[in-house]
Amino acid sequence: MKKLWLPVLALLFLLVACGTEKTEVKEDASKQEDTVNESEAKDNSVQVASLVDPRLQEPKEDTLCEMCNMKVYMKDDEMGEFSTQAIKEDGTIAFYDDIGCLLNAEVANEEKNEKFVRDYITKDWAKVEDVTIVKTDLKSPMNWGYIYFNNKADADKFIADNPSAHVEELQKIKDDALERRKKMMEEKAKKEANGESDSMHMEEMNHDDQGHNH
Repeated sequence: MKKLWLPVLALLFLLVACGTEKTEVKEDASKQEDTVNESEAKDNSVQVASLVDPRLQEPKEDTLCEMCNMKVYMKDDEMGEFSTQAIKEDGTIAFYDDIGCLLNAEVANEEKNEKFVRDYITKDWAKVEDVTIVKTDLKSPMNWGYIYFNNKADADKFIADNPSAHVEELQKIKDDALERRKKMMEEKAKKEANGESDSMHMEEMNHDDQGHNH
């Protein structure tokens, strides 16, 4: 009878050993998977972090637009989402109160800049070429009304909630900004011309008065 039990016991020990081995294999596989996931998470974190240029800065309370000399709103201000900045070729930073000034700075100063805007949701900086630009009825510092989205799905949702809003191409904004600048320069030239005429007119009036006094 004892001899009959020996093979049964041996089989039981074998089954237990196999089960333990499978459990260990599963645990090892799970650990390897966790390690891979952690590694991927770190890689993704590095990729996300690399999108933020370490040279970028934040405007201060007294920061003024390089182009129009108006206030540049800080991140948490009511109109902070409209503020923009550029990294110039020499590495210096310039801030602008709205996208028109950001784009026209290159024309006015004959320079090529790296241009950044804020994501409407996170308020984080992003390259203007990489975002979805949406034209809105929102009041911005220079009345451009553009907001920017890193995630197109966020832009689509905003447009769905605001039927008057629509996606706009960057080149169209550049063209509009340039046209607005040209008109502004023409008006400025006219005012200066009128100012010179007024000065000449006043000078003539003075000369006439002097002549009458004689």
